[in-house]
Amino acid sequence: MTSTSENLASILVAEHDSLTELLRLLKEEQQIILQRRSEALIVLLSTIETQLLRVQHHRAEREEALRPLLSQTPAATAPVAGDSPCLARRIATLPDGVRDQAVPVAMRIDLALQLVHEIAWQNHVLLSHSLHFLEQVLAPWMDPQSQSLAIYSQHGIVRKGTRRQTLFHAIA
Repeated sequence: MTSTSENLASILVAEHDSLTELLRLLKEEQQIILQRRSEALIVLLSTIETQLLRVQHHRAEREEALRPLLSQTPAATAPVAGDSPCLARRIATLPDGVRDQAVPVAMRIDLALQLVHEIAWQNHVLLSHSLHFLEQVLAPWMDPQSQSLAIYSQHGIVRKGTRRQTLFHAIA
């Protein structure tokens, strides 16, 4: 039982470490979005994808290690698969020796998952607003039907209805 609990504890620590690294990368992504550094964002996204694969791998290891332990718990206290998204609640149903080592790490994992969700959502909102703003700024130049900011016609003549009526004033 001790080796099983130590094995689970080491797997949980590895999962927590991978989530912590993911949090660091997401915070870095947020700074890059705010600084509008598109090339750096593209490079960082591939690093984030790699880290997400690591998190997924650690999560699969954890579930594999939990499966036999959860089968040992009495049916009345055993969680139903997918019943509780909170890892700490699932681990709280394990036998005492395993639970004592695993619950504190599981609580940190739950907190890290909440932070990952929050920061990922913030980054999504930042990117959405940035793209919407960029679309608004570039729309007059991208849409050939739009005449609002176009001062010159296709032939280089200053359009009527603009504030500057002469070629000299349009350039100045």
